[in-house]
Amino acid sequence: SFTLLGSFRNVGGVVPCTAGIIPYKLQHRTLGNIILHDFAGHSEYYSSHSAVIENLLQGSGGVFLIVVNILEKEAVKQLYQWLTVVRNEAQKALNQCHVIVIVSHVDEISNSDEKRRKEEIQEIILRERCDIIFLDCRKLGGSGVDSFFKRLSISCESICSTRRNQSSLYDHEMYRLLVETNKNTLTLLGVMAADGKDSNDYVIPVTKGDVLDALHLLHSIGLISVLKSEDKVWVVVDKGILLTELDGILFAPKTFKEHVGIASNTGIVSVSGLTRLFPEYDPDMLICFLKNMELCQELNPLFLKFTDLIEGETEETGGSASESQGITERLLFFPCLLSTDRPKILTSQVYRFGWCLQCTREHQFFPPRYFHVLSLHLAFKMAQPQEDGKLERRCSFWKNRLYWFNGHGVGSLVEIVDESQCVLVMMSCEKGYSDNMVSLRRDVIGEVMSVYKESCPSLEVKEIVIDPKELGYPVNTPRERAVYSVKDILSAFDKREEFLVKFDGTKGEKVKEILSDESLTDISNLSLLGGCDIK
Repeated sequence: SFTLLGSFRNVGGVVPCTAGIIPYKLQHRTLGNIILHDFAGHSEYYSSHSAVIENLLQGSGGVFLIVVNILEKEAVKQLYQWLTVVRNEAQKALNQCHVIVIVSHVDEISNSDEKRRKEEIQEIILRERCDIIFLDCRKLGGSGVDSFFKRLSISCESICSTRRNQSSLYDHEMYRLLVETNKNTLTLLGVMAADGKDSNDYVIPVTKGDVLDALHLLHSIGLISVLKSEDKVWVVVDKGILLTELDGILFAPKTFKEHVGIASNTGIVSVSGLTRLFPEYDPDMLICFLKNMELCQELNPLFLKFTDLIEGETEETGGSASESQGITERLLFFPCLLSTDRPKILTSQVYRFGWCLQCTREHQFFPPRYFHVLSLHLAFKMAQPQEDGKLERRCSFWKNRLYWFNGHGVGSLVEIVDESQCVLVMMSCEKGYSDNMVSLRRDVIGEVMSVYKESCPSLEVKEIVIDPKELGYPVNTPRERAVYSVKDILSAFDKREEFLVKFDGTKGEKVKEILSDESLTDISNLSLLGGCDIK
């Protein structure tokens, strides 16, 4: 419970650097029974935090408390970053979510810069339609505390009142059984065995199918996680504990004591290393859990040979990943752990096509998780083994970018540029293979748009095509090149206009020059649509 200890008493026992996520189960006289998840604010956690928040919101809505220290120079930037993460995940949630921004240290504002920062934060909150509280978070009492708890209580009551509960007596009893086993993870057989030990105490289903139905219901409302991998089924009773341990250790910054050098600089983690780090968990269950959150993908040796992911150095041994881990060992690839930079060789490519998905609002950006999920999708969809078991595409991964050249004469580059405000797709093509380039860019654009709609639907974006005469690489800020809106191109088709108009109102290129490699007779089949229908 919460006790007011006085306005000037300092808070004690606070960990200055949260590693990952720390869940607290609280019983509060006003707020009721709640679970508070304390998220670390470091950038290394952004991608995994997004995955965790998405997982936590599967069963119910939530109240987000974003704490901003008004004295920090990066306060506004950090607020925008967390608002982007929160807005993206809240919009995907099935239930209502509330956002409260807590601005601390307001009592220590002493100069004009800090006053302007306060005004800017107020303007942001007004635009974003969030609640805002000015509160000194260093003390247990004082001005603003009563107002904060009143607002928090109203938000919690709103979440509880809108939550749909379709659980039956069987479901309640099943959850009680799981909790009273005092185990965090169980197999399906373990659940059945726990029931058999003292079946008179629990009113639960008898058949395996009915037990699975009850478990899936508990999973759907967010109380547990049910994981399936081939013929195995696991039940994670308290997923908060598992999320905390995995997130806090795997993605901890190097400056944290929790940091473990388990990954190479190419994002490769061996399953044996994961097992040594978490010996109490079934490695297959851990892999299934991480893959379900789209944080990693298991690599087979065939795929690994056709990437640059075995060329990096491991932190533990200093040797190459292929030497220290062995090409036959089970390996996982985490895009969010990549730390290699873009090589100079990409600048020598002659690109023939450039397309961008651009954020239209000044302070919006694509969150790190977006590109990490996109790179997994592209790498494994565009580089699937053919019938003879051979990969036709060699993929090269770097931080925030992916490149591959296929067996049909087309090179493809996908990267995040312009301070994470733009997804850039560029393609090169061997002479005589333009049809293959058109077909591939339709698939790539379709995948970029699909992951955008799933991962960050709250972002306001526009699709643009770069003038073929201005495709010199690197393209760090596409908006500074001659570009054309995809909507304008489609409109020109519809109106039978031959020329495009630039954003500044001057004459642009002919439509057929912008899309010289494909037929313009059927607008519904244009590669720019990514295989989607015209809306």
